[in-house]
Amino acid sequence: MLVLSEEQVRSLIDVEELIAALEQAHIQYSTGKAVMPVRLVVPLPQIQGRITSMPGYLTEDKALGMKIVTYFQNNPEQNLPAILATVMLFSASTGKMIAVMDGSYITAIRTACASAMATKALANPAAPVLGILGAGVQARAHIQGLCRVRKLNQIKLYSPSGTSAANIKRELEPAAGVAIEVAESAEETVRNSDLVVTATTAQQPILKSEWLKPGAHINAVGSHRPDSREIDGPTVARSKVVVDSREAIMVECGDILLAIKEKSITENHVHAEIGEVLAGTKLGRNNASEVTLYKSVGIAVQDVATAQLVYQKALELKVGTNVEV
Repeated sequence: MLVLSEEQVRSLIDVEELIAALEQAHIQYSTGKAVMPVRLVVPLPQIQGRITSMPGYLTEDKALGMKIVTYFQNNPEQNLPAILATVMLFSASTGKMIAVMDGSYITAIRTACASAMATKALANPAAPVLGILGAGVQARAHIQGLCRVRKLNQIKLYSPSGTSAANIKRELEPAAGVAIEVAESAEETVRNSDLVVTATTAQQPILKSEWLKPGAHINAVGSHRPDSREIDGPTVARSKVVVDSREAIMVECGDILLAIKEKSITENHVHAEIGEVLAGTKLGRNNASEVTLYKSVGIAVQDVATAQLVYQKALELKVGTNVEV
């Protein structure tokens, strides 16, 4: 069994290779060539935490794996992240575990690369201004991913205190080669942006429809609970909505479920899964003025595809530690 640390996982991931791998994974999922249940979340109030399992199998890649995520809200007091993740890969012929690797960076970068994949498929070709609501791990990863699929001239970044956004500007602006502006409000961030990313822990909408320019594309990745949302009902109603998984969205996604509950939309408003658009069975953008929304809750086939890519590169480059089990 191969064991890979976060640092080793980081060294093995190429963003453009990962975008391509995720495209194939989503096509497999949306064309019936993958097995993936909705994630199982087990609350553990006795120990102030929860544990989540996310198994999946990609038939064409013969990639079988599972991500385990834990959330312990008091971890920061012990200098640990509140959210920790591990990904395991198994032999598709025997079920034997063949690799275990840190899943924290995988979660961050696969989410951003899936947004980049959706941006390629749905956004206008010319989309020079990117606005990001939230200035955490996902903001960093999305700057890295979206710079690969669209030529950006400006990035606007908003965090409530401004401190996190200023830190990202200082750290990433030179490498990104794009001016990063620390915005003073969510509205300022969204107005006149061609691409918008919502990557926050907001419980209530932080994006309003009237702020969006015609033709904007939104990647909404922050909310994945049925009782929280980043996007208001009018924005969802106005947009062509494409999702990572219909099944997962209708169980987990407050952005969609709460819009249905308040009657802004019906269940039929979700246009397609991104895998259907990539496979050519559903149309993406119709015209340059259409607003498109990619709503992601994060699904197991993304983790499995990423881990499989990492594992193959690790074998090729002889990275990692082999452990007898």
